[in-house]
Amino acid sequence: MAALRIEPVIEVLGDDAFDLWPVVGRGGCWYLALHGDLSDAEVGTAVHQILHWFHTDENGDEAASRDIYLDRALGPSDPDGAVPLATGGLQFTDLMSGETVLPGCCYSIDERSEIVDVLDGELPGCWLGHSPDAGVTMRNGNVEITQDAEDSTRPVLCFGPEEVRAALAVAEVDLDGFCDRAATWAAAHVPAHAGRLAEAVARALEAGSHRATATTSLAQP
Repeated sequence: MAALRIEPVIEVLGDDAFDLWPVVGRGGCWYLALHGDLSDAEVGTAVHQILHWFHTDENGDEAASRDIYLDRALGPSDPDGAVPLATGGLQFTDLMSGETVLPGCCYSIDERSEIVDVLDGELPGCWLGHSPDAGVTMRNGNVEITQDAEDSTRPVLCFGPEEVRAALAVAEVDLDGFCDRAATWAAAHVPAHAGRLAEAVARALEAGSHRATATTSLAQP
């Protein structure tokens, strides 16, 4: 049985005041694991987090309707260069010890390819966000996943490269499953925006099996 579990997680900055579609309704900052079996409220929370930069206008006023929000988020371009972004990353869990390493701040799920670069020997290590200063490094042929490089009392997980690759492959399946679930959710809740929303979610997550479709759609006039 695999001893390492890797899950894609999105950072939720509270959604208890959001009312344009069903969400979990939980305040504070927490992480939601993404996969294909989420409830409607969980998918709605994840979608809102990916798009939330567009929920308010330049004056700080919240969008008054779903259409205003989604037209702003899914339009052809934003004058400030903002794009939908899945802040969060990967959660690593040692299933034997129960210890977990979470991504830090200012990291996003689409940056996870750097972990593969570490496994391939193209990078000595990679950053997984700050406060705490999480990261992945190769040491003596093994992969060390550190929760806080500045605090030796925080968890450090150690696994062989092939076990990490296998766990990453499972995480990719979870992301693809979430993209499929988000497309179904969009068709039910925001049908007028369903196609563009599904593409925006796939792009923000850099989800593998959806990547070519999203890129092709962007290239069309």
